[in-house]
Amino acid sequence: MNRNSPVPRLPYFLLGAMTLVSVGGPFAVYLVLRGGLRPDWPPDRLVEWIVIGLVIGLAVALFVACLTVGLWYSWTGRAKHTDTSDTGPRTQSTNR
Repeated sequence: MNRNSPVPRLPYFLLGAMTLVSVGGPFAVYLVLRGGLRPDWPPDRLVEWIVIGLVIGLAVALFVACLTVGLWYSWTGRAKHTDTSDTGPRTQSTNR
């Protein structure tokens, strides 16, 4: 019986956070932009620019993290992979 090692939770957390930022980020930007003195573009308050920058920066950071999460872990399947090209029995050779 082969027992698999548990899957790390961080990739799922990153994917969930990426989904939340991708869906909720535009709504957050919209709500902040509608709350200013002028609801037209360009934003007139520093808060609006900060929210836009945070949403975009967080989305990019989570996207890169989702793409590179495979490099962060030493997957057990990859670590246990051995070269099976030589399938014959191994013997010790002794020189006498």
